[in-house]
Amino acid sequence: MRGEIRPVLFLVIGVTFLSGLACCEHESVDDSVRTEEVEGSRPPHLVFIMVDDQGYGDIGYHGSDIHTPVLDQLAAEGVKLENYYVQPICSPSRSQLMTGRYQIHTGLQHSIIRSRQPLCLPSDIPTLPERLVEAGYATHMVGKWHLGFCRRSCLPTGRGFQSFLGTLTGSGDHFSYQSCDGAEACGFDLHDGDRPAWEMTGNYSTLVKQILSSHDPDKPLFLYLSLQAPHTPLQVPDHFLHHYDSQSNRLRRHYAAMLSCLDEGVGKVVQELKTSGLYQNSVLIYSSDNGGQPLSGGSNWPLRGGKGTYWEGGIRAVGFVHSPLLKRKGVVSRALIHVSDWYPTLLGLAGALSSHRGLDGHDVWGTISEGLRCPRTEILFNIDPAMLMF
Repeated sequence: MRGEIRPVLFLVIGVTFLSGLACCEHESVDDSVRTEEVEGSRPPHLVFIMVDDQGYGDIGYHGSDIHTPVLDQLAAEGVKLENYYVQPICSPSRSQLMTGRYQIHTGLQHSIIRSRQPLCLPSDIPTLPERLVEAGYATHMVGKWHLGFCRRSCLPTGRGFQSFLGTLTGSGDHFSYQSCDGAEACGFDLHDGDRPAWEMTGNYSTLVKQILSSHDPDKPLFLYLSLQAPHTPLQVPDHFLHHYDSQSNRLRRHYAAMLSCLDEGVGKVVQELKTSGLYQNSVLIYSSDNGGQPLSGGSNWPLRGGKGTYWEGGIRAVGFVHSPLLKRKGVVSRALIHVSDWYPTLLGLAGALSSHRGLDGHDVWGTISEGLRCPRTEILFNIDPAMLMF
């Protein structure tokens, strides 16, 4: 609720838990397994855009001073998710998107995966792209992975993506792709599949355009566009900075310019979906991976806290769904939705959700598209005995 800090977080013996007793909508709960395709038609093309460290207050439709006209329009024509939660840091959120399971089941309850850690997603847990390939989808990833790369089988192309171009670590230079884990461990981090991509023509938007323009519309597509912006380092082409000449705070100015650049890039992706004939049968989901970092120019106003905290500002995220397939559009959903819900929801849209067994996420498409009451009533954010040491 705007202007309020809601006392919904409790720490008990290392457990972080949120109850959403009043967060669901309408009159009926439907969490049954949905295996039919949307409207009985072809499986939809699925586009998931995840951005990095965008604060709750850093989008135009939340009253921000940052210009995001494309995102504002997409959200206004779709369903805004105003009770949407993620994890307070990067790897845990991404792991739950990829597996539909809380981080306590994937070994990520403590922190992110660092570059020198021999750690990645457990190989015995099927990922979203692996399941979608089984359902006949073409799967492509562009951007930031940050789910481990200690073995070839841990790479995106080892976990279900048929193509990958992007970065494997948590952050790096946006232009040179230099990434460091401490001053003594630096290297080049731009990869095409399992090999360094020493030369890349254009940027991520250019690559996405190539993927979409060459894709057969009759074959279902899953595109995961995972952008490092507006995560540090705060770097952006100069012409975007001129939009914020009146902003005296240097960090805020660069951060805002990065989001305007991101906004323009998303617009190019949507335009190419339309040009390529994929748009009418597509579902686009937009999500931040965690709250904004105030020390790096981010704002989570009016929420308390930020990235790395379990206050609302760290875990309540910008999110919306845009699709011609939505049965209701131009609405705000206050249903309790968590990042782990996308795994069963997207599999349900693909007609590939055979069981909820082992999943912590719920299929929330009926909630989003039709306004049905949400099946989720609570979120277990973490169980971490290490928290007791602090």
